[in-house]
Amino acid sequence: MDLSDNNLIYRYWGKAEKASDKEFPEYHLLVYHCLDVAAVASVWWHASPAIRRSFCQGVSLTENQVRAWVLFFIVLHDYGKFDARFQLLAKTVWQNLYPHTGNFDLLPSVQECKNYIHGEAGLFWFQRDCNEMLSIGKDDGEYGLDFLDNPNETDSSRWQAWKPWIEAVTGHHGHIKWAEYVSDNVFSPTCDKHLEAIDLKARKMWLSTLEHIFLHPAGLSLDHDPPLISPLLAGFCSVSDWLGSRSDDENFRFYSQPIDLQNYFQRCGAEDAKRVIDLSGIIGRPRQYAGVKALLKPEDKPRPIQVLIERLPLKTGLSLIEAPTGSGKTEAALAYAWRLIEIGLSDSIIFALPTQATANAMLDRLERIATVLFEDSPNVLLAHGLARFSKTFSGLKSKSQAVKRREDGWSQCSEWLAESRKRVFFGQIGVCTVDQVLISVLPVRHRFVRGFGVGRSILIIDEVHAYDAYMYGLLEEVLRQQKASGGTAILLSATLPAHQRQQLCSAWGAALPSQDEIAPYPLVIWTRGDKVAPFILEKTRQPEPFFVKVECVSSYDMIPDEELIKRIVNAAESGAQVAVVCNLVDAAQQLSQRIRAITSVSVSLFHARYCFKDRQVKEQDAVKRFGPDGKRDEGHILVATQVVEQSLDVDFDWLITQLCPVDLLFQRMGRLHRHKRNQRPPGFESPICTVLLTEMKHYGLHGLIYANTRVLWRTSQKLMTALEGKIAFPDAYRNWIEPVYQEKLWGNEPDEVEAGHEKYKDELWVKRHGARQMINSAFEKNPFADTDQAITAVTRDGEMNLTLVPFCQTSGDRVLLDGTELNSLDDYRRLEALTLNSIGVPASWRNYFSQSDDEGRYWMEMRREGESFIGEEDGATFKYHKDTGLEREI
Repeated sequence: MDLSDNNLIYRYWGKAEKASDKEFPEYHLLVYHCLDVAAVASVWWHASPAIRRSFCQGVSLTENQVRAWVLFFIVLHDYGKFDARFQLLAKTVWQNLYPHTGNFDLLPSVQECKNYIHGEAGLFWFQRDCNEMLSIGKDDGEYGLDFLDNPNETDSSRWQAWKPWIEAVTGHHGHIKWAEYVSDNVFSPTCDKHLEAIDLKARKMWLSTLEHIFLHPAGLSLDHDPPLISPLLAGFCSVSDWLGSRSDDENFRFYSQPIDLQNYFQRCGAEDAKRVIDLSGIIGRPRQYAGVKALLKPEDKPRPIQVLIERLPLKTGLSLIEAPTGSGKTEAALAYAWRLIEIGLSDSIIFALPTQATANAMLDRLERIATVLFEDSPNVLLAHGLARFSKTFSGLKSKSQAVKRREDGWSQCSEWLAESRKRVFFGQIGVCTVDQVLISVLPVRHRFVRGFGVGRSILIIDEVHAYDAYMYGLLEEVLRQQKASGGTAILLSATLPAHQRQQLCSAWGAALPSQDEIAPYPLVIWTRGDKVAPFILEKTRQPEPFFVKVECVSSYDMIPDEELIKRIVNAAESGAQVAVVCNLVDAAQQLSQRIRAITSVSVSLFHARYCFKDRQVKEQDAVKRFGPDGKRDEGHILVATQVVEQSLDVDFDWLITQLCPVDLLFQRMGRLHRHKRNQRPPGFESPICTVLLTEMKHYGLHGLIYANTRVLWRTSQKLMTALEGKIAFPDAYRNWIEPVYQEKLWGNEPDEVEAGHEKYKDELWVKRHGARQMINSAFEKNPFADTDQAITAVTRDGEMNLTLVPFCQTSGDRVLLDGTELNSLDDYRRLEALTLNSIGVPASWRNYFSQSDDEGRYWMEMRREGESFIGEEDGATFKYHKDTGLEREI
């Protein structure tokens, strides 16, 4: 082929039909596909003030110039497709585009073409090409062949400006690599050298063309350097590529004939890209802010903390809301987010919660108020490992599919958004478990897509106190990235020790004043990263005091004795709703059995060691019975673990709980008299909490659950010395939590308590160091797949549950506990069946089972005995019943 051919860039295909009955497959030229993606980005850019602000912050260029650089680099995302090895993946198309293929002596092998990764190769080629094309080299300008042989040795300041931009866009298929880690992508020595020369010529022509289309109109050229990069670029490019690749009869139809590229881009931007963006459901239209009252039930009045939010600055920053359980923190955060979105400081809301149960409950709440915040049937999406089994989310998707059948194109809450957890971050409201947010800073494929979604949104994280040291290390990095993106974060907690408050503010670059004085409560703090502005309720607006009577009962291993069990039964038989909260599943199972043996009153058991299908039923029954609309005409006993501790809207007359850290104890107490009721059973007109303390000098297995045993000891000391046997809220959120967590010694701690604390601090350092190592590996190592097992591996510190699948063997087939025969299922239905029938068990049980399968699951064969299933593994007997869950007998 003549290398002077001015139409050389039209000789490369970008998209081609994978399978077709046609004699010759249709294809879309590479230059058009690249411009399609840039057109999507351009339309999105103009529709999103938040995206524009993120890219333009901290740079001296005009908004138009920044846009020019962004589009210029996004067009370069498929730079690696200007390579014969990629082109030969559709050989008939390549032969059509290169009619003189017979002139080449030897083509790359089929295997060489299959192994070619065009994203990584695009980075490699750009790095190799930039010396000649862009005059980027050593400061003395003398690179020549030495640079081509050793491109990684460049120390050019120009290369350092260009490098992060090209790394971001060429990583659009899932993994950004630093240029230093990109392997050699040159053609094999046996290939015809003319192929490499033609590709180089095409790339040079392409850069020159893009300079003319994008840079020159903004007063720029290839002689200029791009500005500081926004952390959003990689995700912005990747999602624009997803949307720009959705070809059909109306959107981004295949073009294979040369036409003027400037005209193509303008037509594409005005037609296809705008239509695709509109139909995708990504762009929301916020309603005019109508005050927090609009988010409440008609009969409710705004609470003090909700009114306080009206005073916060209308600027991006970090807000931390500390207020009692039931004080309206959720609506306060949403009201503030609404104000910021209305003035264009953000596009959407992401609400992250600690557990799947709390995320499911929040979805129900947000689905009801979404149309108050946004116009035109806003997208409300759910993301966690089991989101597809949420009835609310399934209902939302079914509703959207019904709309889709009535309308052309894509619908609101479209399948495109709902089909992937990554895309939950592109609706108007996304609800997820916090691990889905933490992935944005970890080595998981397409992590930067989540980062982009978070950065353009108001990030609200509930129960922010509830995470361990490892997850806190990740959360701090999320906050750093959110600030770097120009985004906003709102953190919610009822109970937050001073050291955690300081950690969170430090991650945003702000330092709190001296902690010598206890901070007021409730408290809202706001910062842009320098000074911290506190917002405090006036004395007349302070919450009404709320007293909880405390009763301490000591026993071996915190197990109720016979006398206390009889009291529990008597209370329930008199009509009381009683909850007993245990730290260990085994203890809850055994205790429920003891109580059932001496009463006919209804006794429920709720913990985490059920098949997901049965756990769903348990969770729904608990909320139905003990929630705001539950029938309370008869007494009932619930024996549970920490699953009732956070965000579940349940209400008890009497709470019995094993000792736990003071902040979590207060969370449990938040389930006492949660709702105003006209009448409570005799003796329970006021809330009562009985706390089980241990007579042992150590905390046994409880110390494994709560490793900071000094906090356990101090909590018990506070309980035993409570004034008049009562805890006064909200004052206790400061007067109890701060001294319990303070690093300064009380002076009377037993030696074994301090020794345990020193061990805990060492473990804390290891966990935080592990989090930092995992974050730093995001660019260096091959990423994990975006699967539930991989997410667990990188967002937790290694002590997470194992996934166990119990089954029965029948006629050569594995039958799950709900009767599902695995051999009869396709891959998707098999995955769904396994998810519904899996159980989370402690990591310490690993030795009982054989090696896990390729997907990280452990299998245990069982046999049916009546309504139960029995299995034996390595000297232990396991029993499963849908009411009691999985039990172990050694």
